[in-house]
Amino acid sequence: MEEKGVAIESRQYVLFHLGTEEYGLPIGRVQSIIRYEAPTPVPHAPSGVEGVINLRGQVIPVIDLSMRLLGVPFVGAPTSRIVVAEAVTGLVGLAVDSASEVVSIPVDEIRPAPAAALSLDTADAFEGVANHGNRLVILLDAEKALPRPEFSTVAIQEGDADV
Repeated sequence: MEEKGVAIESRQYVLFHLGTEEYGLPIGRVQSIIRYEAPTPVPHAPSGVEGVINLRGQVIPVIDLSMRLLGVPFVGAPTSRIVVAEAVTGLVGLAVDSASEVVSIPVDEIRPAPAAALSLDTADAFEGVANHGNRLVILLDAEKALPRPEFSTVAIQEGDADV
């Protein structure tokens, strides 16, 4: 194994804030970042779904990521954004307090999230943690942090499988 001249493997993440914490989502999962707009509520929506928005003709569910990860409801503000990301079920909007930048983080600098600091409900949502400058960034596992199939049942319950 030759170390000389070998490029350091890194991953790119879109950074965003929820409360006082900074999170990273793999850039390959992020389609766009838009200004927050209050979603249209959907009757009988699963817990954690704020409602839906129309994005360029496509109806997208907006997820309260703050409730899922921090246990407190999201409250929109002028700096709030919706991170439009690809989940197993299709595109979803993630309501976040702000979105700041795209960064590259070397793979060897990603550390496991401390198990003692995680709840059983969200432990699988985290890929790990990494330092970026003087900040600690919590890296999300896109497969597990983004909504699962139960979120997609909103459309089926409402009788419109195309949503």
